[in-house]
Order: sequence, then structure tokens, then C-alpha cells
Amino acid sequence: MKLRAVAAALAIGLMPAGLSAQGLVGANVDVNHYQFTSKSKGARQALQGSFELALGSSVSTQLDLGYYKFDQIGGSGRSATLHGIYQFGYGGAVGGFWGTEDGGGIDRNFYGLEGAYDFTTIRLEGYFSRGRVQGSNATLLGAKISSDVGNGPLSLNASVDYMDNKVESDMTRMAIGADYGLGSGVNLYGELGTGNARVANFKSNDAFVGVGLRFDLGDRPGTTFGRRALLDRLPGF
Repeated sequence: MKLRAVAAALAIGLMPAGLSAQGLVGANVDVNHYQFTSKSKGARQALQGSFELALGSSVSTQLDLGYYKFDQIGGSGRSATLHGIYQFGYGGAVGGFWGTEDGGGIDRNFYGLEGAYDFTTIRLEGYFSRGRVQGSNATLLGAKISSDVGNGPLSLNASVDYMDNKVESDMTRMAIGADYGLGSGVNLYGELGTGNARVANFKSNDAFVGVGLRFDLGDRPGTTFGRRALLDRLPGF
């Protein structure tokens, strides 16, 4: 219960002024640490929060906020994303989003479309976004699949993200992860993956690991969609 109280305090601190608890259907706050397995690469820490408010029986809006700290370059970053969401059928949702982010050499506005569907034990989620990276228009898209393990607190997931900014550079991120519920809305999660980046004739392929602690809040713990900032995809800098 102490951990849940800490999560509530973090949520209040991250929540914009005037955002009422009335209509809050789901939220989460998490802290995480990611780093490349190579000692020559940097690490990244983040404090993030997402809040979803119902605007009607099938319409809601979601706000994502993030603060990031990069070890290697000694800098920080920020992101904010606003989603508009329509729920349909038994577990389906579609949405559009707009966001802004800066830090780690990235300074961009972005927009896109997203969708998700909950089956009995499997959830699929995908997105497509556009924005400028290093002065050129870039396409970022990705997908994630999650599945519960039996009826216990453990769930497994796999994700892939791809970015192409049309100037002979692209990035692919693939990861597998696990999420374990500790009770009272507290979740411990980990991720293992690889990032493949290409800029002109230079290529880099690096493995990374991440671990985090997430606090789910609200009448429906968690939010409909994941975060969409490019900074959320970077394991380090």
C-alpha cells in the first residue's frame, strides 16, 4: 500500500493543473532504467505518466508525459502526447494522436494513427506516425503483442518499431519482455532487445536491457494505448 501511495503522489505531481479525478478511467506512472549491454554505450532513465479521461460512453482522451535523463551525453529530454480514442465492439479501439518531444538530439512534433484489439488472453496494438527527425520527414511505425500466462500475474510481450527518415538513415528496434503484477496495481517489468541503426554508410547493432516499476491507477488500471514519443524507444544515449 505504501508503493501505491507513492504512485498516487507521482500521478498528482505529473498531472496538469485542472485535470480532475472525475472522469479518470485509467492511469499509470512508471520509473525505468534502460541501457545498452556494451559499456561504451549510454544509459537512459525515465519518469513517465499516462492519464485517460472518459468523454462519453465510447470516447476518451489520453495524455502521456515523460522526462528522460541520458547518461552518456549528460542531457535530459521531455515529451508530451495527446490521444483521441474511440472504443468499439468487445475490446477494440482506434485513435489519433499528436505529440512533441525534445532531448537527446531530437526536437520534433509528430502525429499519427493507432489501433488495438483485446482478445481473450492476447492483445494486439499498432501505430503509424509522422514527424521530422534531423530536419527531414520521418515515418515511425510499430506493433506489439501481449499475452497472459495462465491466470497468474505474469504476462509476456514482444514488440517491433521501425523508423525511416528518407535521408539514408533508418532504425529498427525489436524486444521481448515480461510484466509481473505484485498486487495493488504495482507491476515489475523487464525488457531485452536489440537496436539496429543505419546512417549513410555507418551501421550499428546493439543489444539492450531495461527494467521498470509501474503503478496502475484509476477505475480501469492502465490506459488504452502505449506511449508514442521516439524518446520512449531509445534505450540510451
